[in-house]
Amino acid sequence: MTKRILLDCDPGNDDALAILVAAGHAGLDLAAVTTGAGHLDGRRTARNGAIAMAFAGPFRAPVSAGSLDPLVRERLIAGVLDMERALDPERPDLDAVPLDPLHSVDLIADRIRSGGPTTIVTTGPFTNLAITLRRHPDIVPQIVRIVSLAGAWGLGTKTAAAEWNVLCDPEAAAIVFEAGIPLTLVPIDAASEVGIDDELVAAVAAIDAPVGRFAVELLTSLRSTFRPGRFSPPAMPLNDPLAPLVAAADPGLVETVAARVDIELAGRHTYGRTVVDFAGKSGQPPNCDVVVSFDVAATRNAFVEALRRLADATSFPQQEIHS
Repeated sequence: MTKRILLDCDPGNDDALAILVAAGHAGLDLAAVTTGAGHLDGRRTARNGAIAMAFAGPFRAPVSAGSLDPLVRERLIAGVLDMERALDPERPDLDAVPLDPLHSVDLIADRIRSGGPTTIVTTGPFTNLAITLRRHPDIVPQIVRIVSLAGAWGLGTKTAAAEWNVLCDPEAAAIVFEAGIPLTLVPIDAASEVGIDDELVAAVAAIDAPVGRFAVELLTSLRSTFRPGRFSPPAMPLNDPLAPLVAAADPGLVETVAARVDIELAGRHTYGRTVVDFAGKSGQPPNCDVVVSFDVAATRNAFVEALRRLADATSFPQQEIHS
């Protein structure tokens, strides 16, 4: 039995891989991909989402453009981009599906109303989802769970305290975390266990199809932008594709711990921090299942298998993909 999901993202190379995984995974039924500003401006993220979806063949789903700015704060700009390959530069050479005319907020509501119980997977800022929850509260009972690649229990990625997806729109993240919807958080601390190493790239490169070559380009670009630090993992984390894999997973792919997670909105040095209370010190009940570890081998296998299933199901004219 498949799980019906909707993916809200900000492509971005790892978001594009998440789209491919969400479309290709045998355990998932992808209802739509919605996009918003984050890694790039909203026009570019929508275009990149449409490019990624063009590789999904018979598993294609609608893609729409959404929020261009955060709810309150100024829009952030990604600091490290690879302007030589993959989806950071403009790619007019790659096909793209037409964008759905609905704004992402309205497409989320429309797809849930028409399709019933749905898991929402997020791999970007929470702006679209927060606006949806406020504007369309009638759909909340049909949201089975939210699975988000976001936040950290330790160090941040954009600031010392805050992870990128939350910091892009902390007020929106706070709305989502306080909505009372079952939520699984995949923080960067746990995501760092699953790295993009030579073995993973080789396994994807063995998929002799346009989608395999595109995925290798995305993985190679991600590796080129990795800037290891004193406390960094040894390899660039796979990151965003982990969220749909967690949404699809049978028990065993990850270990989770129930925790209270709140978003810091007022701290001078900690604005956007995900305050993860594993020990119940706040006295507040848990509102989140936090992923604390992965079965790395099983996760990597599931990632490659989803791409292989896409390759087996698609028959595109050959496109030149830059490796």
